[in-house]
Amino acid sequence: MVSSFAKSFGSVLYRNFFKKESTYFTTVVLSGVAFSLTFNTMFEKYWNKKTAGLKWEDIKDRYAATD
Repeated sequence: MVSSFAKSFGSVLYRNFFKKESTYFTTVVLSGVAFSLTFNTMFEKYWNKKTAGLKWEDIKDRYAATD
């Protein structure tokens, strides 16, 4: 059993985002770009925190000759 709120929300969602193909396409593309940017940013922060002190940029002062 679906509540009236869910029905009205679905109706508004359909009318505003999915009824026209161009709006649907734009919504899908923008959602994909937003997800990609968010996922990549969060994973990069996680990876940098996990590998701190092990990356070349962290240890190159010990091995590279400075002029």
